[in-house]
Amino acid sequence: MFKKFNFTGLLFIQWTWMELRLWVRRVVKWNLRKITGLCELQRIAYGETPGAARSSNIERSLMMSRSSEIQKLISYLDRAANEGRFSASKSSNDLIISKAVKAVMQIKLIKPSVHQQFVISLEKCIQQIWSYRQLLNDLESLRTTSYNSENSEHEEKLIKLWKSLRPNEELSDRISRQWQEIGFQGDDPKTDFRGMGILGLENLLYFAIDYP
Repeated sequence: MFKKFNFTGLLFIQWTWMELRLWVRRVVKWNLRKITGLCELQRIAYGETPGAARSSNIERSLMMSRSSEIQKLISYLDRAANEGRFSASKSSNDLIISKAVKAVMQIKLIKPSVHQQFVISLEKCIQQIWSYRQLLNDLESLRTTSYNSENSEHEEKLIKLWKSLRPNEELSDRISRQWQEIGFQGDDPKTDFRGMGILGLENLLYFAIDYP
């Protein structure tokens, strides 16, 4: 019972501490907005050096926003990333990002004519944040795609890997002990792609071709 009480008490302390931090953050944000006349996104965009750290802080600010409109915007951008629309074409990218920035400006009551540099900075940050999320989605899709020996594209890449690593040696058969000579565990290399799926093959092929 004592252990249960301690555990419950610890959870209560953690919850209280989190709520206190959120409350302090809101108070600080409100005061900084009144003092500087800038919202948190503007302060990050203007005050930090362009790059990963700035984009990360912009992302954190958006994710922690209590605005339902900002949360809807995040959902819209997530859907675009899940659908692969950030790499579809430049016009598609520009349309998505322009719509997102316009929404932020309206929600935060920021005048584009006055804060043109903020528009440029926010566009770059949104591009970086959701292009990276799309990349993670693409990688996860490859990782969860199992190698299929009946898939001609998979088989062609596997043979290409062999030819890249052993250009002067003919592969005697698709299933052969020769695969073990280049690091595979058994006679059929497809069994080595269980954990990483087709992503494992793509990585091996990339290094074999680009770093022979």
